[in-house]
Amino acid sequence: MRCLPLFVSAIFGCSLLGACSSSTVPATEDDDDVFSSSSKAKNSSSSVKGEGSGSESGDIDNECVGETGNPWNGTTAKKFACGTGTKLSPYMILTAEQLAHLSFIVGAKDKDYDGKYFKLGADIILNEGDVIDENGALVADSTKLHKWTPIGNSNVAFTGNFDGDGHSVSGMFINTTSTHNGLFGNSSGTIQNFIVENSWVQGGNYTAAIVGAVSGSVSKVENYASVTSTSDYVGGIAGLAKCAPSKTVYVKNSKNHGEVKGRDEVGGVMGNSHCAYIDSLYNYGSVEGRNIVGGISGRAGYTYVSSYLLTCKYAENYAEVVGVNNVGGIFGVAGYASSNISGNSVITTLESAKNGGNIVGEKSVGGIIGSGNQIKIIRAANLASVEGIEFVAGIVGSLISSSTTSLYNTGDISGIRRVGGVFGSNSEGVTSSAYSTGKVDGDSLVGLMIGYNYNTTMADYYYLKQGDQEPFGLNNGGGVATPKTAEEMKSQEFAELLGDDFVYDSKMNDGYPVLEWEKD
Repeated sequence: MRCLPLFVSAIFGCSLLGACSSSTVPATEDDDDVFSSSSKAKNSSSSVKGEGSGSESGDIDNECVGETGNPWNGTTAKKFACGTGTKLSPYMILTAEQLAHLSFIVGAKDKDYDGKYFKLGADIILNEGDVIDENGALVADSTKLHKWTPIGNSNVAFTGNFDGDGHSVSGMFINTTSTHNGLFGNSSGTIQNFIVENSWVQGGNYTAAIVGAVSGSVSKVENYASVTSTSDYVGGIAGLAKCAPSKTVYVKNSKNHGEVKGRDEVGGVMGNSHCAYIDSLYNYGSVEGRNIVGGISGRAGYTYVSSYLLTCKYAENYAEVVGVNNVGGIFGVAGYASSNISGNSVITTLESAKNGGNIVGEKSVGGIIGSGNQIKIIRAANLASVEGIEFVAGIVGSLISSSTTSLYNTGDISGIRRVGGVFGSNSEGVTSSAYSTGKVDGDSLVGLMIGYNYNTTMADYYYLKQGDQEPFGLNNGGGVATPKTAEEMKSQEFAELLGDDFVYDSKMNDGYPVLEWEKD
């Protein structure tokens, strides 16, 4: 299991800066120890002694009250099962009615509960029976379902600490046009360690299964619910990870399996991550939107302000991502939103990213990022097909004033204009250690490596020789790429030629070099 990152605060352009441990290893979909214990393996009783949180736990003196295992009756409990709300004696939640009590006190702005600790002591069933089918479609009679009121809304945020203790929340049903939807609607606190499954979430802006908008932290959560909206900021885990003064905002060690549909700024994990520290996020659910659509996050980085920073380490997508403009396997847009802005600050950093899902769009479509401006990419791989019209590529569709290193593409790329195996267009950047083996098809400015290259500093670029096809559609400003045969590329010598980030393993990637962290 990957180690949790260490986050520290410092001043660097703004009050947010984090550092993640580099000793982490990538997880897979079969890695079940994202949670300390599985909700399906937990045994609950109708009267239990409360437990504290983690290693600092202590027995609670009073008896917990609440009959577990029953579906929600639509009412709200008057109090929690037991506990005093401290870290050693959290408020215990054993029933759906008690979870509804948490929603009520937050919505009522009851200050007595600000910053308190809450913990699930059993799986929670908000509606019994199948709410969605195996394809994520709503199958229950919605007129007979209890509607869930999210914990927090547009006017008030949850400020406490919620520990799901590995339990599940199932049968959640939300169907509204209002904003801030999910199990939590709005949170500036801590949310961790639970699963949402067999649920349907439909809402307006800031809609997700776990939390609509977060300015605190989310970790070790997993979503199997379907999330849909005709509005913006839609994600499987969070709709928006928003900036908070003097506070580190982070989302880590989490997975989305549910189908996600929205309009603009849509992501498998997050719709928009203005400024956050992201570590170990994985998407396995299909993602569909219009503009700024990503397998992990639709947008990564603030629209115009360089003092808002985003760092992402270990992000992987394995599902289809479909949109129109700015569509990517990891991010739809990274860095500045406008290509007219220039400067020297890097506002989005992506380290160790992989895409294994087909990516389909029209303009600015990439296996890793649709479009990026003043970003840094360190270690990225695309293994799937990418289809579009203009600015289409295996790694980034359109890239401006950015630095990249240790990249590879094995997917087939197809478009019409500015189409490349690595970049559709790369302007005024620095790039090194990259190779591409996929087929690249298009009509104009088409290259096996870069469709259109402008004033970019390059080193160690290699491509699989495919007839007379050139590495660049147009190379305006220098840089070279070297052709290799498949036999040459499937070797230890070629991996060493690419640099320390690459390794050779004949059993992986059809014999082509892989990034070292992929083997861990």
